Amino acid sequence: MIDSQMSDSFNYCADLVYKRDRDRYLCALLAPRDYRNDLYALYAFNAEISEIGISVSEPLIGQMRLRWWIDALEPIFAGAPPHHPVALALSEVVARRTLQSKSLQLLVEARDRDLDPSPFASLDECLTYSQSTSSLLLIQALQVMGISPPTIHDAAVHLGIAWALTGQIRAIPFQLQRGRLSLPKNLCDKYGFDCQSFLDHGYRNTLPDGLSDVIAELIVEIRSRVDASGVSRLRALHRFPSPLLLKSLIAGYLDELATVNNDPFQLNLRRSGPRVRDLIKMKWSAWVGNY
Repeated sequence: MIDSQMSDSFNYCADLVYKRDRDRYLCALLAPRDYRNDLYALYAFNAEISEIGISVSEPLIGQMRLRWWIDALEPIFAGAPPHHPVALALSEVVARRTLQSKSLQLLVEARDRDLDPSPFASLDECLTYSQSTSSLLLIQALQVMGISPPTIHDAAVHLGIAWALTGQIRAIPFQLQRGRLSLPKNLCDKYGFDCQSFLDHGYRNTLPDGLSDVIAELIVEIRSRVDASGVSRLRALHRFPSPLLLKSLIAGYLDELATVNNDPFQLNLRRSGPRVRDLIKMKWSAWVGNY
């Protein structure tokens, strides 16, 4: 009965990640079989906490839901998780893999920023948030696969930031629908992009003045972070770290953005996730260890 319940929990996690985070689902799918369920559980945990800022209408409700996950970590690590499929699966993972309760708590606490509708004041603030969420999650995923932070820390930090900034661009249409944009205010001011006017009038088949420049600068930062990650120099690792396949996905999204003049609205019309070409490249990278 317990084994059946645990199997159901991991299936729930895989399904949740497939629905909410297709990119990381595919990265986990290309991991060695022994690690797949563990990665799905970790990514499902991230999906749960990242969804809170999107789904709640009142910050207090969001804070209460984040608090629930922080309070759940102690019993999860003690082997007595609350009766929630993600908590049950995560408890099984922490029993056999290297994960730290404090790191997962920091991941939850960083999501408190999602409850603030105001944009990031600066690119630096955006980078700090990206490191506290995307980079920290990437480090935890690598630890699940037995790769210690000293070996991979800098690569994970830079690649995690690059992935978060790519998501920042891709999320612009969705954020517009919600009536909020989190683009760094200092970049918007630098290029004369009137964020409030954009929220009031919406997208009209072409990007407004300044927004394309903001996106272009973010892309420069993304490429710089990918280069700084040095991921392509990590082939000596004994295990293939499939979470690093995000590098292939970043390249795919940036290539596609270039074909639509960096317009994320046109990007979303053309694709909702990785293309077949991206998947082939990911599979090849996984096979030959070419990140």
